[in-house]
Amino acid sequence: MTGLARLLVAAYALGGNRLSDAFNLANNTPNIVHDLVLGGVLAATFVPQFVDRLARRREAEALESISAVVTLSAAVLLTATALFVLAAPFVIDLYATGSSGPGLAGEKSVATDLLRLFAFQLLAYGAISLMTALLNTVRRFVLAAYVPVLNNLVAIVVLLEFASAVSHRPSIAAVQHDRHLLLLLGIGTTAGVVLQALALVPATLRSGLRLRPTWRPFDPAVRELLSLSSWTFGFVVANQLALFVVLALAVHLGHASVTDYTYAFQFFQLPYGMIAVSVMSAFTPELAQRFSLGDAPGLARQFGIGLRRMLSGILPATAGYLILAGPLIALLLRHGAFTTPDARLTGRLLALLAVGLPGYCTYLLCIRTLQAMRDTRTAFFLYLVENGLNIALAFALTPAIHTEGLSLSLSLAYSVAALLALVVLRHKMGGLGGRRVVGRYVLRSASLSVLMALAVAAVTAALGSSSGLGLLVRVLAGLVVGVGVYGTGAALAGRSLARERRGWQTARTPRKAARRGTDGRHPSGH
Repeated sequence: MTGLARLLVAAYALGGNRLSDAFNLANNTPNIVHDLVLGGVLAATFVPQFVDRLARRREAEALESISAVVTLSAAVLLTATALFVLAAPFVIDLYATGSSGPGLAGEKSVATDLLRLFAFQLLAYGAISLMTALLNTVRRFVLAAYVPVLNNLVAIVVLLEFASAVSHRPSIAAVQHDRHLLLLLGIGTTAGVVLQALALVPATLRSGLRLRPTWRPFDPAVRELLSLSSWTFGFVVANQLALFVVLALAVHLGHASVTDYTYAFQFFQLPYGMIAVSVMSAFTPELAQRFSLGDAPGLARQFGIGLRRMLSGILPATAGYLILAGPLIALLLRHGAFTTPDARLTGRLLALLAVGLPGYCTYLLCIRTLQAMRDTRTAFFLYLVENGLNIALAFALTPAIHTEGLSLSLSLAYSVAALLALVVLRHKMGGLGGRRVVGRYVLRSASLSVLMALAVAAVTAALGSSSGLGLLVRVLAGLVVGVGVYGTGAALAGRSLARERRGWQTARTPRKAARRGTDGRHPSGH
């Protein structure tokens, strides 16, 4: 929710223009580099590797290996951060390759200056990934889930201060003429990420993992991790290449396309972050442990439980976005420097992204399961399919439907890749945790979501207001009706399932007694 508040304040303070494009482009890039250097390459395999070491090795030996991994990762992060600061101008030039237009030179200049200040976020994000992996290894999830609140609060204060300091509409020229505004955005935003990292230090020190600096780059754990991560590096490169192409196409489309797409994608990520990430974080150690113990049925069962729990929240969120995306964006973002045309475009982009939300979350749960099984090779080929589809569809669709093509290409690519990933996992695990059970739960969630969408559409169409208090009433009424319909339906479905279970158990009991003697033994007397 604080992330949502941060997004609203960013739209209010920066609007949709060349300045907001420069800010969002520069602010997204440290995340891309972090995934390339550590976040996607090593951290994806950290938790399964750490869990396996602690489960199958002596504690002292396991901790020494984990210390070696953490020490090497820290050295890589320090080196990468220094290189990133130097490479900032080349990165921005790469984004703008083939683009032209009035104001582009100023946008590139401000984006380069901001990126130099944001480069230090790379070190902080890397530290966050390392400490989060260590805490998840010992089944401590809460603090890592909540420390982003500190980052968001700092960013909100910085953006509000920026809005109050700008005497007229925010623009590239205003920031170029007043370096204090540039430093406020750059240093203030980075300070929030640093504070998020520092907040994890005490909990990591109290985690019970007694780690110390250990320079052993040839430790068996490091070699195994690098071996697994070679495939991970491949699919992270594919991911970042696809993201780079999307952002470059948005820059080429011009007129705040980067900002509108970024804001829509952040709204799209809200249910993913609140529901899917919570499920994945809690289930990853369990999946890794089942795999380490060779418990294939237990692994499939855990996956099935995670899938249906995740989709029970994601499917109604998808239905809600499809109906309420336009009114919701208009209500929340159409303030300050963010104009009505920007809000309309962002709403359309969000609705198209929502089409792929179930596929997006399902696909990433499948990838997390493959990583828990230490099968990064299969994950690599699945990502090649997904990213290849995303890039091909983006190039095919943007000439016809412009920025909307970026959203639709992502939705279609992840939906197709999710179906393929489920087929692959079913083959590898021998099932998906019970087709009857998983199918029944998912089908009921989908049916309730469709019913909810129809009810919300009827209510919002009846109210119909598109501004002011009427818009607020329209959105709130849609949310209340949606939650009420889905919640009521879920409660009734839960009671129905409970009755079915009781009936099934009652029907089984006489058959068991008949197979055994009246004294409870088998008729043979054994």
